Amino acid sequence: MKTTIKTLIFSFLLAIISFDCNAENILPLTWNISFKSNSYFTTRMAKRHSSINTLLSWERQEYFAGDGDCELSNIFGVSNLKSQYVLHVRMACDVNSIVINGDTISKDIKNRFWKNKDTIESFVIARNILHKSNNKISVNCSSLGYTGGVSNTMITLRPVNGDNIESIKISMPIKNHVFTNENKKITIHYHTNQKAFVRLNIENDFHKPIIDSLIALDSKDSVKIINLNRLCASPGFYQITALLHGKGYCGDAQWIAVKPEQINCSNTVKNDFDDYWTMAKSELASISPQFRIHKVDSLCSKSKRDVYIVEMQSLGNITIRGYYFVPRTSGKHPAVLQVPGYGWGFENIDGMLSDNTDRIELALCVRGHGISADVFNPGFGLPGIWGYKLYDKDSVSYRGIYMDCVRAVDFLCSREEVDHDKIAVKGGSQGGGLTLATAALCSDRIAACAYFDPFPCDMRHQIKIRTTCETELKNDLAYYGNPCTFDDVMNIQDYIDTRSFASKIKCPVLFTVALFDDDCPAHVGFAAYNLITSKKQYVVYPYDGHIQGFTHDEYIMKWLDSTLGNCPTHL
Repeated sequence: MKTTIKTLIFSFLLAIISFDCNAENILPLTWNISFKSNSYFTTRMAKRHSSINTLLSWERQEYFAGDGDCELSNIFGVSNLKSQYVLHVRMACDVNSIVINGDTISKDIKNRFWKNKDTIESFVIARNILHKSNNKISVNCSSLGYTGGVSNTMITLRPVNGDNIESIKISMPIKNHVFTNENKKITIHYHTNQKAFVRLNIENDFHKPIIDSLIALDSKDSVKIINLNRLCASPGFYQITALLHGKGYCGDAQWIAVKPEQINCSNTVKNDFDDYWTMAKSELASISPQFRIHKVDSLCSKSKRDVYIVEMQSLGNITIRGYYFVPRTSGKHPAVLQVPGYGWGFENIDGMLSDNTDRIELALCVRGHGISADVFNPGFGLPGIWGYKLYDKDSVSYRGIYMDCVRAVDFLCSREEVDHDKIAVKGGSQGGGLTLATAALCSDRIAACAYFDPFPCDMRHQIKIRTTCETELKNDLAYYGNPCTFDDVMNIQDYIDTRSFASKIKCPVLFTVALFDDDCPAHVGFAAYNLITSKKQYVVYPYDGHIQGFTHDEYIMKWLDSTLGNCPTHL
């Protein structure tokens, strides 16, 4: 096998200014995927040999880092061998090597998603490597990376200074992509100068195929209107991809929601759910909270509010801690309890340090998170917080974690500087689930709550939409030697399912939802939302995934401030 890396890098440096990243791409967007070991597929439905679409995330396509090393491969043709071609690569994984027709193009490209996710690696391909037809490209990958739902994968091969004459885009008549009536139509905007076709694929969030068809495109036109009234009649969420094949290849992917407030969830609340949580609250009440608070001068100097570390005893007499921000003005203040996402211990509190709103905030590190991980710390791998003793309903992490949140509300209610009639709770992801649980378990003390795509919520559907979750639970069960069946595990998950708390919430509720979120899918958040009977509203972000959901804070905090401001104070 010939290696051309040095030549390619030199050529790339010469051509870096001149190549056009918008020229026609001659690589299909659908790739074969093949894994090198069967060991990770014995407990799950994913296929060792299949195909993937680079417009979609790994996990939406039922793959994740635990599946091991794999090869992506494609066959392509080259219409003009006299042109110089440039390979552009951006992938949410480690790339061990890229090979075209037996020549190694590059090695050891590390996953840059968390530091420089927009970085594109580019390589000029020597003309003698490519053939007229049946060229093979192989991308050998490992550690398929998490993206939260928005694909960060791009593998294109384009001619230098080529003409960008083809494009395709899916648009909706409604900005938030939520269809609440029968006028469900989408428009496919395209541009091509020759006969082409588009492959239109629609599936629901449970991976059920709706349509997979080829549509001929006329170069004289530029739009194609698709009526979805029959295809997407049922309330739910639908993934739409459009792949154009003309002179080259391009595509687009979008999600739509259809009557989400009419989603009918078949999962039921366990008969002894209330008894289970009444017992947990009783155990918590028997433990002296021993609230302790100390000022952190080094943080106060950076903040427009006074900053404290608070400590308290929670279920199992475990010490939990949090960052407490208090305005430097006299009187009573509204308070917001901030609860953490999975694995997040408020390591970055810069936003709260710079906030000078006349509001108290308690950023709670529940057990196993941040500054509360000194005693209880199963980590976030195997078995992790979620998988910790998942076979025992009285030992699962979330029984204690939900009580940590209740204890934090106890703390706020013990403080003279807090307006006890104006306490709110907010969080996203795991924090969204904790928000639902807290607002229900402390329903007489919480005046407002705001949650983003929650976890754990509607778990029996969660594992069917995000199939890697089922794998994760089975791996956690195996870690403990399989002391019970998977059905037993799901019966225990029912006790910590925050959907079952939703009907007990009494305060106004804001739900923000990202349609591309494949970590905590839109369905599970609406499964809870639709059971809430108090005043409520939702806001949909149609282009966002799970990570982007945490950028909605400014809107959420303004809503909380406004809602708490309208609450009466009882002196």
